[in-house]
Amino acid sequence: MQEKFYETVIVGGGLAGIFCARKLKEAGREFMLISDNIGGRVKYVESVEMNFGGVFYFENYHHVRQLLIPGPKLIQSPKQIMLHTSKDEYFPLVSFRMLKNVCQLYKFKKFMKKFINHYEIYKKNCETMQVKDALKTDPFMNDLFYKSAPEIINELGINDVCKDLVSKFAFGCTGSKVNLLTALDYLNCVQGLVMPIYQFKFDANAVQKDIGNVTISSVISVEKQSANDYVIKTDKDEIFRAKNVVMATPAGVTKKLLNLPKIRSASVLYAYLVKGEIKEKYSHNDLHIFSDDIPIIFISRRLNKAGEYEVFSNEELNFSEYFDKYEIMHQEYWGEALYTYPAIVLDQDMGDGLYMAGDHNGLGMEPAAISGIWAANEIIKR
Repeated sequence: MQEKFYETVIVGGGLAGIFCARKLKEAGREFMLISDNIGGRVKYVESVEMNFGGVFYFENYHHVRQLLIPGPKLIQSPKQIMLHTSKDEYFPLVSFRMLKNVCQLYKFKKFMKKFINHYEIYKKNCETMQVKDALKTDPFMNDLFYKSAPEIINELGINDVCKDLVSKFAFGCTGSKVNLLTALDYLNCVQGLVMPIYQFKFDANAVQKDIGNVTISSVISVEKQSANDYVIKTDKDEIFRAKNVVMATPAGVTKKLLNLPKIRSASVLYAYLVKGEIKEKYSHNDLHIFSDDIPIIFISRRLNKAGEYEVFSNEELNFSEYFDKYEIMHQEYWGEALYTYPAIVLDQDMGDGLYMAGDHNGLGMEPAAISGIWAANEIIKR
């Protein structure tokens, strides 16, 4: 069987792989991106116009927003939101209960301003440094990486507002229990409470066309022959050779292909598009956000789609608890959705032209994209 040679093979077509390819293309470097799909866990289903993976982006997603087709703001008004502490206890965001949290909310917003200033510098550093090195440049960020979310909540004295609001939002973003999140990941997720967040569409065909050098296949093995000589095989019996390999697959796939000893554990997510008649107690608000001890994560009424709801959970749901009548129009299951715990920092430069990009050291679309840019920059430097 004939082998195809490239300077670099990128394994994985999610945001890490896409941005690695874009950076190499910009630099005029030879590459081939191999993936079974373009977008990865950015799972936009055009037939129903819904995202079943990444649902929204923050205003400060400077790289990712270049690829996304902007949609409306996710939250048009605070009056849209109902917060659920249990199946029987719930209250609107605009309420006397939240008014009692105003002092803690002020503390939270003040700390978030400091965090975002540090985080912007940290993200920029991660374009040219491994995460482990970028953390060393900023003790504030390093401390947050190894601290748990409950620890930072207790330190700041914002337990009540986090229980009522902030932690529900973090659960809505990750599907992971808050006590399992690092402080850095927790604060990363809840940026959406202090800045605009937007829905979006994603045109996988247009992105693939822009990248150009794409093979739609699943990689089944990556074998090192010698330094800067790798053999990559696909499920279609294709063989590629490369000087450099960028593993831009989800952490679980990378672990399997490279026999990594340990990675972060992942949350499980079910994403549904439901059409029907929602129960009366849910009918007065557009967005319902739940506590992390309830299986359902959020219910969102769709804009300009009468009777349609986006529903995310971390286990299969009994929809009759939430709807009087319903039809599941589309659903996706993510056995490994977001890698969120514990606080592990993996080397991204594995030596001899082998690089890791993706969600190994942190969650979110923008960090994944930045990790791909870092890998491309390393190859360009060589």
